[in-house]
Amino acid sequence: MNLSLIIAFLPWILFGALSHRYPLAALLVALAITAVQVLVHRRNPKILELVSFSFFTFDFVALYFLHWQAIGHHQGLLVHLLLAATAWGSLLAGSPFTLQYAREGVPPERWNLPSFVRTNQLITAVWGTDFILQAVVLEWQAAKGGALPSVISTTLTASSLAFTMWYPGWVRRQALAHAPAASQTAPAAKETAPADVK
Repeated sequence: MNLSLIIAFLPWILFGALSHRYPLAALLVALAITAVQVLVHRRNPKILELVSFSFFTFDFVALYFLHWQAIGHHQGLLVHLLLAATAWGSLLAGSPFTLQYAREGVPPERWNLPSFVRTNQLITAVWGTDFILQAVVLEWQAAKGGALPSVISTTLTASSLAFTMWYPGWVRRQALAHAPAASQTAPAAKETAPADVK
């Protein structure tokens, strides 16, 4: 998996880890990181980074200038619904958000290969499903409490990360495994082909 995808998620990871104890600091750190990401990629903007920067900017203004406390009370739900909308929206638009990061690690001639695009469509769909399930778990935790929702949430995130790291390599191994068979079939076909009639 391209490291830049993990870096793109870093503001959200830090925000989730710090926001319960240090809400303002967590928000400012996340906003600063996303601002740097957007500036670094200003010539080739990334969907996820633009959405992240927009959310953290809105969150900061809503909470600390407009004092919309309802935003803070339902912040986790809003975050995951927004991320889910980003994932599924990018899929529907024909440009899965993970594709922008995956292209950084491969030569341009592979960018539009069907297998490469399908791989990122599936990875994006996995993350989109993860975000929806996380929103459900958060609502469950808000209603019932207890440690189980946190365990499920952590398991979901770990599973999505593991799949994102494993699946592209598995696809490449499958392609390499079938490549020798294809190359051996071609000469055999030439040998058995009938001679041209002159």
